[in-house]
Amino acid sequence: MSERAHSRGRHCLASMLCVGLIHVAQPAFAFELFGIHLWGKKQEAVEEIEPVPDPVTYKVELSVDNEEIKSELESSSLLLAEETKPPSGTIGLLTRAHNDQRRLVATLYSLGYYGGTVSILVNGRPYEIVPIDAGLDRAGTVNVVIHVKTGPLFHFAPADVVASDGETVDLSEYGVVPGEVAQSGQVAQAASRVVSAWRDKGYAFAKISDQELIANHNNDLLEVKLRLDTGIKAVFGDVKVVGAVDIEPDFIIQQANIKRGAIFSPKDLADASKRLRALGVFSSVVIEEASAPDPDGSVPITITVSERDPKGFGIGLTAATQDGLGGEAFWVNRNLFGRAESLRFEASMQGVGRDNLETDLDYRAAMIFSKPGVFGPLTTFSTKLEAELLDNDAYLKKSVSANFALEREFTDTVSGTAALDIEYADFTETVYPSRSLIVSTPLELTWDTRDDKLNPTKGMRFVLYGEPAFDFEDSASFFKTKAVFSAYQALNEARTFVLAGRLAAGTIVGAGISEVPPDRLFFAGGGGSIRGYAYQAASPRDSENQLIGGLSLIEASVEARVGLTENFGLAFFVDTGGAFSSSTPGDGGQWYTGVGAGVRYNTPVGPLRMDFAIPLEQIRDEPSYGIYLGLGQAF
Repeated sequence: MSERAHSRGRHCLASMLCVGLIHVAQPAFAFELFGIHLWGKKQEAVEEIEPVPDPVTYKVELSVDNEEIKSELESSSLLLAEETKPPSGTIGLLTRAHNDQRRLVATLYSLGYYGGTVSILVNGRPYEIVPIDAGLDRAGTVNVVIHVKTGPLFHFAPADVVASDGETVDLSEYGVVPGEVAQSGQVAQAASRVVSAWRDKGYAFAKISDQELIANHNNDLLEVKLRLDTGIKAVFGDVKVVGAVDIEPDFIIQQANIKRGAIFSPKDLADASKRLRALGVFSSVVIEEASAPDPDGSVPITITVSERDPKGFGIGLTAATQDGLGGEAFWVNRNLFGRAESLRFEASMQGVGRDNLETDLDYRAAMIFSKPGVFGPLTTFSTKLEAELLDNDAYLKKSVSANFALEREFTDTVSGTAALDIEYADFTETVYPSRSLIVSTPLELTWDTRDDKLNPTKGMRFVLYGEPAFDFEDSASFFKTKAVFSAYQALNEARTFVLAGRLAAGTIVGAGISEVPPDRLFFAGGGGSIRGYAYQAASPRDSENQLIGGLSLIEASVEARVGLTENFGLAFFVDTGGAFSSSTPGDGGQWYTGVGAGVRYNTPVGPLRMDFAIPLEQIRDEPSYGIYLGLGQAF
């Protein structure tokens, strides 16, 4: 894919009109996109409320001797939450009071209060002594008062945790620390973490066999006693597939890569599920281990899959203030021969609304075939045939190309791609008109620890790209390389305030500007580069203000992302950098800086983004601002 097409694909709003993204409700024709109601009358579900026999209306009051925890108790009280929903008869109210008492005591425990009391009075009497035939449904509005006395705050004593093999477990490593407030929920979490830690060691059937919590009222300490039954250290056994129809079970087992005889590992099961889902041919994947080991100590594994329709199509729209409107369409078969082989046809047109409707349009058509599972489950082969007409301010390009690539997943965070790329192109409307027949071997290595690809709040991503190339038309060779590093850090616990940064640099060596095909040169500016400038605009130009492109590039961005509500957020950013005529980044050109702000709306498929930016260094004949629409964050 060309650099311009890639930029548009990421940084323009793509509204895919396909199954699952559009919902039309009859008969009012309501329209929803990405789960957002856009227009029309929305059909609301009408809930029929059954009349309550012998309803008891009541008023409830909560009295607590510690105001600091009153809101916690209020949020857990059923009597308060359902005050407007009368229970049925006296027994209904008394049952609600009994359940409420248990919930409030549990809330006290969760906050570290093990000596507290909860009493509930119904018309001045403890609910426990109110007769079930008291006829409260005929007594008018019943007065309910909840009295809570918290008692002293308890702290953890040193825990007593021993595994069945005699090993002592330090529970402070799992969150139960002596001297800290003894919140009951921390004990349950710690117990779960202990079991998970032993399962990670291969003990597939580890469990807590005994648990005892003793509140010592003499010293206000909570004593925790746990016994861990480790079970046997297990290995993976036979793998069985359930639910496969058109996809070969042997292929599913190969891609799961759960090796018989290997030490049992929950992470291996999670990786297998992730790998199978990534094939795009299943609507659901569930991987479960047996509840008990086989006689040989192995753990049988069952993979249950539900296949999706392998064939699909879609159409989409793209929009940008400086690129105009565009449309795209695709058809795909995700399972050609029963092993998740994919064949995809794509076509697109871009640039409607730019300067000249007849000549300033871009066209692209491509056929892409991919086959996962070559050379093992972690490698995918793909090939692409593509024809393109690309018209921008720097050049007019007509080209045909073929690409053959192998993509390898080395670890959870590291992947790489090696390819052979052959392209014939004709360039006009450029400073250096030319033809090229390029054969290159693009190589890419990616390290990615982000928690979310479209909306990261923590982690880093580093991409190193290198492309040795030879042009048979001019007998010229060159080497293009680029590195991009981005980092993300949430500054608050809710992850609503995120600071993001991006740094990119690249260079071309071995040839001069006039010897390198224009589309292989570096250009800066646009939604995925330096916002505030048009696509490619922040790049070297000749004396007549015609874009040339550069032999090097450097870009830096800092962005603060602030979530205002569950769905809406703001972003404030500064982008700087440029392309340069020298192979040394920063030499032979001008630095450009854009500043701006944007809004974000979260959807099930990622945040919709709209950014507004202005350039601090105005370029002659270029716009004084830019508006950028996209799906996902800018980087």
